[in-house]
Amino acid sequence: MSESPLEIRKLKNVNLKGGIVVDGFPSVGLANAIASECLIHSLKTEFVAMIDSPAFPPLSIIRNAMPNFPARVYANEELKLAMFVSELNLDASLFRPAANLMLEWALNSNCDLIVSAAGIPYEEGEAANEASPQVFAVASTPHALKIAAEAGIPPALSGSVSGIPAILLNEGSWRNYDVIVLLVKVVHDAPDFRAGAAVAEALAKLAPGAKCDVPALLKEAEVMEKTLKKLRSEQVLPPTKEQMYG
Repeated sequence: MSESPLEIRKLKNVNLKGGIVVDGFPSVGLANAIASECLIHSLKTEFVAMIDSPAFPPLSIIRNAMPNFPARVYANEELKLAMFVSELNLDASLFRPAANLMLEWALNSNCDLIVSAAGIPYEEGEAANEASPQVFAVASTPHALKIAAEAGIPPALSGSVSGIPAILLNEGSWRNYDVIVLLVKVVHDAPDFRAGAAVAEALAKLAPGAKCDVPALLKEAEVMEKTLKKLRSEQVLPPTKEQMYG
């Protein structure tokens, strides 16, 4: 097997045995990325690892005059909760390495569950202004589906999932490892903070003690949307082999 193009650099050891890992990489829409950021800002978390790759654009995220890698891992040891977050829109060639990196990290950290989210774009003509989008769940194992049901999240009985969440589901099924993917309707090609808030609330049901300051999230939606758009416009990914020869 070829070496992964992604590298995780551990900053601190934390005890997350029996815990939950949240996938905050942007997927279809930004609901999972927004939900992860909301949890990080609402909970007491520690910066425990960074993710780097030669395939990443040369980008540093500046906060409080200090640099940050554009892909990071935060954790709350008390709640046994870890979150992968990224301001990057990953190239499709990195979906599988990113999913496998999360799975291996979760297994090595003795975590019991990975939770991801995927957006279902609104179809043309559908109302996109419902107050709180419905969240559904799909899972890699019957046990994971039971966890979602006990949290009050109904199952999505048919359809398809793409991107990193799809790989997490398939690999979780193959390894008999619990993965839950939350499905929520999102506005196509735009940050949807209502969907992010709905995913955050569902995550809080799956992770006892976790919370997201949803009112503050919605209040800051405009500022966050401008920031995300600015970062995406500054991001330039090098061409992959598929792009070069496609």
